[in-house]
Amino acid sequence: MPLLFTVEDVFTIHHRGIILVPGIIPAVSERFRVGDALRLRRPDGSEVETRIDSIELTSGKAAFPIVVRLAKSEVPIGTEVWLAKAAE
Repeated sequence: MPLLFTVEDVFTIHHRGIILVPGIIPAVSERFRVGDALRLRRPDGSEVETRIDSIELTSGKAAFPIVVRLAKSEVPIGTEVWLAKAAE
């Protein structure tokens, strides 16, 4: 279960969920998909399971922010985002 990134900021997208940034910085052979299971480890030690709802494309950035269906309050800054299981 690899660590993908640590959340530096969270933005709400109305009717879609929240964007977690900086996002995934894939290695050459890594691929991520909508539906991949994630485990979020909050700074207080608690954890929550979710899935990638969408992957945002950004111009000129190395990282790809992801959207998950959680409330902004559920993902504090400093939360670690781990890949739990790739989608089939």
